[in-house]
Amino acid sequence: MPAIANQWFAILCATALLVGCERSTTPSPSQANVPPPSVNDVVGQLEGRHCRFAVEPLDACAPRPMRGPLDWAFTRHEDRWTCPTGAARCLGKMGPSARPAVPALIKALASGTKDHDTGDGVIPVRSSIIAALGRTGDVLAVDPVADLLPDEPDAYAALEALAALGPPAARRAHDVSKFLQARIADEQGRQARCARAVQQLDYLLANDAVVERLKREHPAQTRFLVSPQEHASALAALDRTTQRYREHREGRCRDLVGEAAVLALAAMQCEACLATVVAALATPDIALQAAWSLRAQPALPQGAEGALKDVLASPIHGPLAKQAARQALDYVGR
Repeated sequence: MPAIANQWFAILCATALLVGCERSTTPSPSQANVPPPSVNDVVGQLEGRHCRFAVEPLDACAPRPMRGPLDWAFTRHEDRWTCPTGAARCLGKMGPSARPAVPALIKALASGTKDHDTGDGVIPVRSSIIAALGRTGDVLAVDPVADLLPDEPDAYAALEALAALGPPAARRAHDVSKFLQARIADEQGRQARCARAVQQLDYLLANDAVVERLKREHPAQTRFLVSPQEHASALAALDRTTQRYREHREGRCRDLVGEAAVLALAAMQCEACLATVVAALATPDIALQAAWSLRAQPALPQGAEGALKDVLASPIHGPLAKQAARQALDYVGR
């Protein structure tokens, strides 16, 4: 039996070596001079016909690094997610020159492909496809992307893509405004998200406080164990009235999806779009991005000056939003 087991082990190793004989962990010297891929080549990878281009975001459009036997054995089962993700990233990097790929991207989006959670992280297949559609700048991408807004898992990526599409997406501004208004109206949901974020913040700050104290008491040590009693005591002693704590809290409670909607509306550059951005100033967890977006406009839209002054006088807006509102007002006479 041991001899048979050894034979099978040898066969498996030989198979891995044969499969990986053309794969190494580093690209060959000739790859440095490889011309950029054509749109059709990348679409081929998106559609599953091959996987010749890199799957890592920083290497988009580069030839895929060759994998050694062990790397191949451990990662090949993920190719069905990583390969189309790499193709979508490459098309996104191409920008407007990838417009011929828009029909293929729309087809991939319609197939129902989802982002894949491996347990160690998420392979953003669907998100990368949505992002690529936005970066093409093609008006044909507007409706397929905007139609995703009611779907919460896709909303953030869709809003970022609409922002990338810019003014051509303005005909769907009503959908973005409606989405943002619904999110603002969901006060219970916003409070629950903020409460969870603040709970995490308090836990980390209390832990840091104990570790800093232990460092002072035991300067020769490099590792510390925080007991539950020490952590509970530090948690009870947290001063939540300081400027530093309020800034941390405000940063943690920011509604990133709502902010993405504000960015999309600002990028569309239509009068109705900016009116919704002005209205978003009244919501503390979105006001920071709304003020930033208004500051970037050539001129403040109607009603913006008064709304920005309301932020400065508000007892519920945080210091970061107030600072952004003040900066936006400084540009009134721009």
